[in-house]
Amino acid sequence: MKMELRNSKIEFRVDNQTDSQTMHVSGYVNRTGEWSEVLGNTTKFVERIAPGAFARALQNATNDIDFLAEHNDQLILASTRNNSLQLKEDDTGLYMEATIAPTSWGKDYYQLISDGILRNMSFGFVALKDSWDVREDGVYERTIEDLELVEVSVVKNPAYSQSTIAARGIDVVEDVKIPSEFLENKEKEERMTNSMIKINENADAKEFEKILRGESRSLNTTADGGALIPENVANEIVLKMENISPVFAQARKFTSITGNLKVARENDSIVAGFVGEGNDVIEGQLGLEFVELQQKRVGAAITITNQLINDSAVSITDYVQNLLARRVAKAVEKAILTGNGNEEFKGIINDAEVATVNVSGAVTLDDLQSLYLGIHPDFLDQASFIMEREFFNQIAKMKDNMGHYYLQNGVVNGVVTHTLFGLPVYTTDALPETTPVVFGNITEAYAVLIKQDMGLQEIQDSGLALKGSKMFLLDAYMDGAVVNPQAIVKLTVNAG
Repeated sequence: MKMELRNSKIEFRVDNQTDSQTMHVSGYVNRTGEWSEVLGNTTKFVERIAPGAFARALQNATNDIDFLAEHNDQLILASTRNNSLQLKEDDTGLYMEATIAPTSWGKDYYQLISDGILRNMSFGFVALKDSWDVREDGVYERTIEDLELVEVSVVKNPAYSQSTIAARGIDVVEDVKIPSEFLENKEKEERMTNSMIKINENADAKEFEKILRGESRSLNTTADGGALIPENVANEIVLKMENISPVFAQARKFTSITGNLKVARENDSIVAGFVGEGNDVIEGQLGLEFVELQQKRVGAAITITNQLINDSAVSITDYVQNLLARRVAKAVEKAILTGNGNEEFKGIINDAEVATVNVSGAVTLDDLQSLYLGIHPDFLDQASFIMEREFFNQIAKMKDNMGHYYLQNGVVNGVVTHTLFGLPVYTTDALPETTPVVFGNITEAYAVLIKQDMGLQEIQDSGLALKGSKMFLLDAYMDGAVVNPQAIVKLTVNAG
């Protein structure tokens, strides 16, 4: 059985009882009929539970439903088995009342609930019947009409511990698939196939053919007879790169056709203040600097035999796009973080105005707190940690005095997620051991110029033709630089 997990940012309450020994909590697990935030990994959708679905699930339930801590079935707080957990659906949604068992962990979690540290609800379910629609913006709408309710949980953040999911012994749905019969609707299928490319088996071997809405159109050709992927496919490659590299995905992007681009670099030279009647307002010197983004070539290539192309059961173009996008995304990510500013981008750790937290010896929690406090508070909302992989492995083992890990591991909507101090943590192979962490709001801190002539080319010169092969080349002209040093900080580690 595969289970889906959903969070609800609906606070529940601790009920004051005449019996002070009773640990009683109550609240709503889910409000029926209300759309969720955008979910999904490969397919973006919003979701709602239809009114009546929970009521039918409770009526038809054949197994006990437990109230758990953080989806861990080893930490049962209450259960329908002994009526310490009561669930019902009313006009608002799924309502729960629970009397927490006075176990050691029950007392601990009740205290965390009372203190407001754990305040949100989540539930695990198996969808039995759902229906789909699609919005004008291409985001799908899923209505769950019938479900099997597996459990309800109290959670701190919208994330789920990997260890607790593993302990459960139940496969968790990684991504919801839209029914094929729904996709067969032509109007909706057009939205899905707008960027699909595949080899046209009837076309000349030297050219790709793209199929859009059932109409074949030849690609533009280069001077050497190769085929060039058009702009909308270049945009899809950028999207693929964003999926592969969170660092690139968060960077602010500018597009340009010709020439270089100047981007303002912020500073603190403008001062505001209160002044008396008749006095002059404080005049600040406009000290904005400008970062000039130029054209720097980045690319990757792969050679594929004609035999593989002819025998392949999948679209070679899709395969090539994914493979080359992965390689280019990693190269761009490295340039954003560590670029030297010559042939590469101007990297974050090499920018002299980016603040530094210096550490000698082993990194402590206080050092990470200093990193957290190292950027302007205005930029904390969308901030994240970018960690070198080995350093991440060290931080993942750090515990508090209660034996709890500081780093939270989890899965949200089928995507593995890590958080520290409630903010996302991403790993990278690009950072060096001496500067293993960058923290901040990448969107505010870093800008990337993307020239619009990015292309995926098919090249077949005489040498390749004799070998029965073709080369596929993905190249782009980009540049990047820090545009707001206040929004980013780095940590350096000195040996000894």
